[in-house]
Amino acid sequence: MKRKISNILFKMELEGKGVVNYDSKEQQRILNAFGIKGFGGVHSNVSFAKKNFYEKDDGVMTYKLKISSDCLKNAIFGKDVVAQSPNIVHHKNVFYSFLSSPYGIMKGYLFAEKEETLKRKSAFTIFDAEQICDAKSQIETFSRSGKKTEKDIEINKSDNTFFKKETIGDVRYQTMGNIDLMNLQFVSADLVFDRYALNPDYFSLYKKYILRRLPNFNSELGYYQIKNSYIEIPEYGFVFSNNDLVELVKITMKRLLKLYIRRSAAFASVSSLKVKLVDDVLTDTFKSEEGWVDIFNERNVDDLLDDVEFEMFYELIDENDAEQQRNEINEEVKRLKNIAKDEAKNKKSKASKKSEDDEQ
Repeated sequence: MKRKISNILFKMELEGKGVVNYDSKEQQRILNAFGIKGFGGVHSNVSFAKKNFYEKDDGVMTYKLKISSDCLKNAIFGKDVVAQSPNIVHHKNVFYSFLSSPYGIMKGYLFAEKEETLKRKSAFTIFDAEQICDAKSQIETFSRSGKKTEKDIEINKSDNTFFKKETIGDVRYQTMGNIDLMNLQFVSADLVFDRYALNPDYFSLYKKYILRRLPNFNSELGYYQIKNSYIEIPEYGFVFSNNDLVELVKITMKRLLKLYIRRSAAFASVSSLKVKLVDDVLTDTFKSEEGWVDIFNERNVDDLLDDVEFEMFYELIDENDAEQQRNEINEEVKRLKNIAKDEAKNKKSKASKKSEDDEQ
């Protein structure tokens, strides 16, 4: 009997050189307030690396460099789209091509328009990558040359600009994350639970584009409900099949392997990746040493996932039963709204009458 996988955990280490993720200049206030050596008195024209701060047992403050989760996600999924721009909603083909991409399905999205708001929670979580080596950063001065303007010539301004930024030598980071299979599995086309991710009128267009990424996709819209849920309200949408889920997870894992962040005179790339397929959330945790599989290349990803069966969290509800239940719920909501409306009207009428009596 196959294991029913309900979640996927991963751990990663990155190595590189230099700072790849800078913070705002406001970080200087924290550095100065903590009195961390090497940064005191620096107030302007400085680029600081993102950091986590810690207090040692003796009260001395220290820090570790980090790469933010947003920076990591951009490096993982950045090749899918140039930018998640709200302008793409104005062209349905472009828009639904984006929604059906691994980027949209896995990372999620939010498009708030006057006509409708589409949103999908991310099924992919990755934490900030934190430094795990003893390398120490420092502030260095740099310069760049630029063409003088007429005003610069008049005031005899130099064509060299000097600035400072935080740098570091060889550095290693560690991060972890998970793929939420329950969230990944279902795409809502319903307003009932405030996670309306797809307009059902454009499902055929969505399907046209998703077939380019998932050739075996054959799901259809229907009413679904979480198995053993205490809230028995059917929700309109569709679920990905086990084969679809395997393909989406493979795509994501292979992109984790290829994660590469490059900046001017700095880079960071994956040096190791470990994956754990979770069938018992109580024992299969990040802290547990058992069950981790080293992933060295794309073939390892295929070998790990080719014979996997994911737990299906949703069950299909009979359409007639679902529509009857939804109609009953809608009628009850409508009745309660009318009662509230009448009560508000009566309250307003009484207040108006009292005001007239007071004036008399």
